[in-house]
Amino acid sequence: MTLMLTLSLLSVLVVSCLRAYTYGQDRWTIGEHLAFEHLRRYAGEGGESHYQQYLSTMAVPQGDEVARRQLQRARPDYARARQGLLAGGNAPADISSMIVLFRLFQNNPLMAHAIDVWSAADSLIDGIRSSGEQLHAQIASGHPNAQQVGVLMAQVEDLHRRVAPLEQDFGESIGTTSREIGLLLLVVLPLGFGLLVLAGITLSRAQLRRDERMAGALRGLAASLQHQATHDSLTGLTNRADFEVQLETAIAAGVRGEQQWWLLYFDLDQFKVINDTCGHAAGDQLIQKVAWLVRAQLKAGDAFARVGGDEFGVLLPRRDSGTALAVADNIRQQISGLRFQFRDRMFTVSASLGMLALDDTVPSVGDALSAADQACYLAKDNGRNRVQVYHPDDQEVQTRHGEMRWVERLHAALEADRFTLVAQEIRPVGARLDQAGPRIGYEMLLRMVGANGELIAPMAFIPAAERYGIMPRLDRWVIARVCRELARLRAGGGGVVPTCMVNLSGTSVCEPHLADYIADCLAQNRLAAAQLGFELTETAAVTNLAQASQLMTRLRAMGCPIALDDFGSGMSSFSYLRNLPIDFLKIDGAFIRKIDTDPIDYAMVETIHRIGGIMGVRTVAESVENESVLAALALIGVDFAQGFHISRPVPVEQIQLLSDREAPGSLPGHGPDSAELHRRAH
Repeated sequence: MTLMLTLSLLSVLVVSCLRAYTYGQDRWTIGEHLAFEHLRRYAGEGGESHYQQYLSTMAVPQGDEVARRQLQRARPDYARARQGLLAGGNAPADISSMIVLFRLFQNNPLMAHAIDVWSAADSLIDGIRSSGEQLHAQIASGHPNAQQVGVLMAQVEDLHRRVAPLEQDFGESIGTTSREIGLLLLVVLPLGFGLLVLAGITLSRAQLRRDERMAGALRGLAASLQHQATHDSLTGLTNRADFEVQLETAIAAGVRGEQQWWLLYFDLDQFKVINDTCGHAAGDQLIQKVAWLVRAQLKAGDAFARVGGDEFGVLLPRRDSGTALAVADNIRQQISGLRFQFRDRMFTVSASLGMLALDDTVPSVGDALSAADQACYLAKDNGRNRVQVYHPDDQEVQTRHGEMRWVERLHAALEADRFTLVAQEIRPVGARLDQAGPRIGYEMLLRMVGANGELIAPMAFIPAAERYGIMPRLDRWVIARVCRELARLRAGGGGVVPTCMVNLSGTSVCEPHLADYIADCLAQNRLAAAQLGFELTETAAVTNLAQASQLMTRLRAMGCPIALDDFGSGMSSFSYLRNLPIDFLKIDGAFIRKIDTDPIDYAMVETIHRIGGIMGVRTVAESVENESVLAALALIGVDFAQGFHISRPVPVEQIQLLSDREAPGSLPGHGPDSAELHRRAH
């Protein structure tokens, strides 16, 4: 009887322990699923908080792995095994019995298969962790490689899919073991032992209550996971993925010709100012306030979602155009009436809204969002704080659509390194310059390489690059490439490395770390700063006067020559000139082309050159296209000339070293004599 009672109790304890392992498996499964979801959001949206959530949920399967590895050792560290099981979310009261069961039956068929499955699952978890670390390194660098991020997430998704059958196998193995022990109880143990039956009933009821509590907790977790999958964590609004599902339904209704739906797409004007001046905590607070404010203006049945950082989408079902426009304008007015205070600072807020009718002309979700986004940006271009209705035949919309297509091409070209440089020589005019004076060699001009190898002129893609903030990347690409080419040229030996001038955009002028980047490029290629010069247009310099002056001063202190490009095209050239530290004035080509026949152009160039001389600044004439123009420049005394008459652009690989004996001298050719030229100009 004692033996039977002992066997009964032992069997019941084993069943209880096995159920504890089942509970542990549920926690393991939930932890792995949550970790995968957080990592996927981190890859798609960035944000360190997503990565920290991933690490927190990943601690559950990793804790169980630590425990398993310890318990499989000949001499386990039971304290570490206990800590691992606790980290895995197992109930503290079950841990001792789980350890005992593992040690007693790890080589027994009752447990051996389950442990093997557990070990295989841990290997996949190790792979997810390794890919997660690489993904974090990519995104945290600030310049993630989109292709590499995609590869890493594909690896994670593959490992995640392979974990699922192992989870099921482990659960089935534990369940089979529980059933076998249950059958043993039915066959071996006398049914007449009332005490054992009573004990079994008591334990079963307790376990049942515990299982019910666990089932409730799992249902709560499942509901939480479902909510997280369809809602934005910051605002509680529908997220982009779920909004796109609803948008697809609305588009289908439009195709069927049902009463019209409308899509509103808006973002906050100058939102970056708040983030930059007060930090992301302030930005998050503002987004929450706007979400609450707009939600209060909508009716039941309207869909409202946060689709990006400060971007929102609204679906208005079954509205006529006038009603939909009234809703959109009401949203605009409510946002513009908001005064946002963060600590001791007060901000006015406004939004630009794009509005789109979802009819049979809108074929897909992507087309709808793209069209609404174009209308939104058109509202910004037209002054912000307004509603812009999308019309596909609108010329402004078509222009913006063309620019957005260029944006895609630009990003693809940057990823594939499909850009090249051509160089146009800049030569001294006449023979007046001292050998010790500054010498210019070439201006570097950017070209995109098309799909068929053709060279695409910059004016085709520069407007889109400037509008969508891509110019800083292009400028940095040019700087790095020029430095590499000059280093290659120097390695060939046999002469002096020429100075190469690089154009800087207005957006790059405002980049706080651009000078550091330039210094690094020069140092990496062991170049003297005098070999790399920079040109800023007069408009870019005047528009960003403080930043331009600061950057020019820093670059000149390094030794880089600075030129003010397109001089004379602005309205305030001379008043700002004294505030800019420059070495060269590049006179706008509009004044140069007819200087030999137009006395006004002649006088303008003469005035610019005279003022430049007083300030100790050299002058460069652009667009020199014939010998007569060149002779007029020589008569005025302009220092340098550039244009098709001087030299056509050549591939950057064809630039040449200057001879040590070469001195700036007069160019070949003959033009009108000085007296005749002076008579024409006046």
